Amino acid sequence: MPSEGSLWDGRIIAVAKPAGISSFKVVSRIRHACKIKRVGHAGTLDPFAEGVLVIGIGRTATRQLGDLMRGDKEYLAEVVLGVTTDSGDLTGNIIARSDLPMPTTEAISSTLDNFRGEIEQIPPMYSALKIGGERLYKLARKGEIVERKARPAFIHELELVRVNEDGFVIRVVCGHGTYIRTLAEDIGNSLGLGAHLRSLVRTRVGEFKLEGAWDLGKLTEVMSAGMVAN
Repeated sequence: MPSEGSLWDGRIIAVAKPAGISSFKVVSRIRHACKIKRVGHAGTLDPFAEGVLVIGIGRTATRQLGDLMRGDKEYLAEVVLGVTTDSGDLTGNIIARSDLPMPTTEAISSTLDNFRGEIEQIPPMYSALKIGGERLYKLARKGEIVERKARPAFIHELELVRVNEDGFVIRVVCGHGTYIRTLAEDIGNSLGLGAHLRSLVRTRVGEFKLEGAWDLGKLTEVMSAGMVAN
């Protein structure tokens, strides 16, 4: 008789990660629910971010995650202008404010033109990148800042969705290794105001789309009950 875990072994699924928990916590919940030890994800989402998290369950599936991580990703990002934080998002401490007026829609659109195609980014301190064998975010939490070299990134699509009182929302389709918080900061700096992310939603990873992703609570409920869905 197959175990509950074997029903999910070998599957790759998309989960809609809610804001407020880490990607590791999502993996931990799924591991506990499906009773399979080897569970992994393709591309970390920060705790404040939400959206598509691709999960591999079992040895065969997790081996495929590396290739999936290199696929294109799509995001909706809400950018706040005039306020800079040490983390580049709303969870950080404010380190600078600008009194300059908000730019026009035309000025924002014109600035976005400079960020399409191949760009260079300096990885943020609050990232999972390892330097000297340690994750940058761990160093940042200890108040340490280390030198990071600029890295190439590719922005396939960059669309201004709407302009708000204090910023704007953009849709981004990008290649592997792109930091959206850095993109937001760089756009804000180009506008002379600085910026940070208020929210970030990953709407697609490769062929996995948010509208087809599992709700985390529903998924763990189904797994715990020993059921499987096609």
